[in-house]
Amino acid sequence: MTAMTRFRSLRALLAAMALASSVGACAFGPYDTDELKQLPPPDTQFLQTLSTQYAALGDRERAEYDWPDTARFYDRAIRAAKGEMIEPETLASRDLPPSALQELTEARSRLLRLFSAGARSIAGPGSARGQAGFDCWMQEQEEGHQPDDIASCRAIYISAVTEMEAAVKGALVVLLPDTDGKLGAVSVGNPGGSVLLDSERASAVVTQADAAPQSAGTFAADDVQIVFGAAIAASPVPPVTFVLYFEQGTDALTPESQDLLARVLETIRQRKLPQVEISGHTDRAGSTAFNDRLALDRARIVHTSVLGLGVPERVVTVESYGERAPIIPTADGVSEPRNRRVEIVIR
Repeated sequence: MTAMTRFRSLRALLAAMALASSVGACAFGPYDTDELKQLPPPDTQFLQTLSTQYAALGDRERAEYDWPDTARFYDRAIRAAKGEMIEPETLASRDLPPSALQELTEARSRLLRLFSAGARSIAGPGSARGQAGFDCWMQEQEEGHQPDDIASCRAIYISAVTEMEAAVKGALVVLLPDTDGKLGAVSVGNPGGSVLLDSERASAVVTQADAAPQSAGTFAADDVQIVFGAAIAASPVPPVTFVLYFEQGTDALTPESQDLLARVLETIRQRKLPQVEISGHTDRAGSTAFNDRLALDRARIVHTSVLGLGVPERVVTVESYGERAPIIPTADGVSEPRNRRVEIVIR
């Protein structure tokens, strides 16, 4: 075999090996970002920037024929574009040198602390650069043979987290719906200026007492749970009011109210430490003295049912208003079904 023949055979072998490597790598994930062109932009600046950052990292690794990392970064770009809040890569996902573990562990923890303070929503683009810089740093540290690239990714991370730390300082205000789904509005202001929050998850940050509040855009739904989840869970359950109606001149519930009583009792049962206020009312069809007694009898009917659940008597109050607090004002002697009622407030 001549030298030229051997060279051609070697070149063919290398080409075949490269093709086999490329085909085998297909198991790792996508090797282009064509899917991104078909997707609508994510609804947060963080995810928009994160998708772009991961796609750029994938492009760089593709140019170096690093197919596993190309697929890894492209996959993250597509997931971010679809609205998934991806966390920074875990250290266990990379084969890292022991000398780098402590710094990278601290760096990831620093990112997660900032995310828990709302940085992804408050400083979206910077937070995306910080996460992509960290993942890039991990990837280059695993390869370990390009010190300039390791230093570059680390510098991107440090610059970004410095920006994030400055952004999350101060008081954060996020507008959330009431428990019944109703959304109000709030003005966040001080001598320096004000910001009106009037849309769901609109947010503002006040960095100093004399600095004007700054709009932070729409807070991500995932970040609401991360930042405020514990506080929301610890908030007292709002009071619930029920109204039960009675047949004229009696302490017998109407059929509809008899059915509703079951819901009242179930609501009380679900409260860990319930406070129950029961008040009896009548219309003006009878005498004042008769109506006072009748209203009290009606309230005691509900009181007995509540105590039957095992609720301590000390947390239940019973009052009779007789005819003195009508929902529908009427002349004396007038029968009005809506005034013949027991109101129950459960706190």
